[in-house]
Amino acid sequence: MNTPPLNLVDHVHRLYPQPGVESLLLRLQDEYGLDVLLLLTACWLASRGQPVEGTDWAGICAEQHDAHHRVILPLRAARRAVGEHDRDTELYAQIKACEQAAEWRQLERLGEFCENHGVINSGGMNADLHLQASCEAQGVEASAALRIHLAELAGLAARPLANRPRR
Repeated sequence: MNTPPLNLVDHVHRLYPQPGVESLLLRLQDEYGLDVLLLLTACWLASRGQPVEGTDWAGICAEQHDAHHRVILPLRAARRAVGEHDRDTELYAQIKACEQAAEWRQLERLGEFCENHGVINSGGMNADLHLQASCEAQGVEASAALRIHLAELAGLAARPLANRPRR
């Protein structure tokens, strides 16, 4: 019996804790200015077999823009600022929890946006092309060094995902 494809949030709950995924995503965020949620969306779309040619990356980025710039980035900046001096405080933990809650909610929105804009499920494909399209839509040129990191992420995303309960 075929199981239905995972939605974006469930896919991320299984992918993100896999060895090497979190550290690579944070490196891509910090070194290249890439949006982790968009990279995770690219991996999810590839896992569903969504053709790159039929994917509205400009629309996905537009859907992400306001939440990223008005909510997630300010929370991240506040967390990092507090963390410079008071990393082990309740305030730091609260800000981090708010940042993560905003990211999970935005993943729900991105998944809904994609599902409402013709995402198909035709079996998995390599995530390289979606990751590169995501970078291009974010205005980041995929240099040779960046393409190596993206290929590494595509390889990690291609591994079978363990069943993992939602938080």
